[in-house]
Amino acid sequence: MKILAIVVCALAVLVVLLYVMARSHRKWLDQQSPVGVWRTSVGEETITLQFEGGPHEGTYKQLAESAKKRTREFGCWEARQNELHMLIMATDIRNHPRFGQDTPYGILYVGADSIEINGPDRPALAYQRVTDGTLLSFDNDVE
Repeated sequence: MKILAIVVCALAVLVVLLYVMARSHRKWLDQQSPVGVWRTSVGEETITLQFEGGPHEGTYKQLAESAKKRTREFGCWEARQNELHMLIMATDIRNHPRFGQDTPYGILYVGADSIEINGPDRPALAYQRVTDGTLLSFDNDVE
């Protein structure tokens, strides 16, 4: 009988501990934001992604560059916990299949300087925060 009481108490403590940890993690996720400039490389292509506004919504700019081509993208974003929604409002790609569509992505905050975005056109890409003062501006960049 004593062993059963100890097991029940241990399970109750474990349930309370798991609840507190989940609540703390949910609060931490609510405080996370992709606002800033991020960069990754895929093969020979370098992708710079800049989230503005925030902390949970705003506009974004993306510049994908390689030796052969340069592609710009502009849109709006919204992030809640581990989900990132992006909507392309302008792009250099003619007839882009996601143009004007609210596209959900998974976003994982790996640390203070690293995020992973997973979804269409971004298959589990790990981005590193850019701290060198880089800012994307498409204002004077018309082709």
